[in-house]
Amino acid sequence: MVETIHKIILWIHIPLGTLSLILFWIPVGVKKGSTLHRKVGWYYFFCMWGVLVTSGLMSICNVMMERYIAAIYLGYLTVITAYPLWYSFEILKHKKGWSDNYFKIRKIFLAVLACSAIYMIYLGAIKFQLKGMGPMMVFFGLFAIPAARAVFLTKEKAMNEEKRIKMHIQGTIISGIAAYTAFFAFGGSRILMNVLHLPQQWMLVPWILPSLLGIVYSRYMKKKYIRMDAATS
Repeated sequence: MVETIHKIILWIHIPLGTLSLILFWIPVGVKKGSTLHRKVGWYYFFCMWGVLVTSGLMSICNVMMERYIAAIYLGYLTVITAYPLWYSFEILKHKKGWSDNYFKIRKIFLAVLACSAIYMIYLGAIKFQLKGMGPMMVFFGLFAIPAARAVFLTKEKAMNEEKRIKMHIQGTIISGIAAYTAFFAFGGSRILMNVLHLPQQWMLVPWILPSLLGIVYSRYMKKKYIRMDAATS
């Protein structure tokens, strides 16, 4: 029964994920603040939340089927994607300053991310001893470790560091990185292993490459549009 439910959710998850991958490039590529940017950005936002809800449900199904490692890994990817997706849109509502509710939800997200990241590093380095999925767990655990520092920032300090447009761009791109990482990891790994007959070590490429490219692109976009903060504040 649970296996059937998992398959149904997966068939909802796949088209939503595919649509999100396509929609991502439109708000990222068109003029910022334009009607197309805003409209398609909302479509991307809602599609991605559909992806995250279904991935969370699949994680629960994996627990019920006693696939604990898969459940942990999928759950972690859900959380690490949900946070930047949430703040990338929520931050735009706060032109004059952050509400207490926004800061509280931000703290909860960061605390969960920090604890999850530490646990992922433990699993990858200690339990799996950097074998199999171990290196990927460590890599994505380290990716979220900065959340541990951000948990302890005061509201004023965080507001000073995290500018509106900067955070909007960063959050959107990070959520896209996560979506493409999942896509290339599951689909790309099969191509590398079964079609190209490359060694198992090459499986790390589709996991890591989107993150590296996304970091470079995020830095470029933030430098290009950071002046929009002053104009729209």
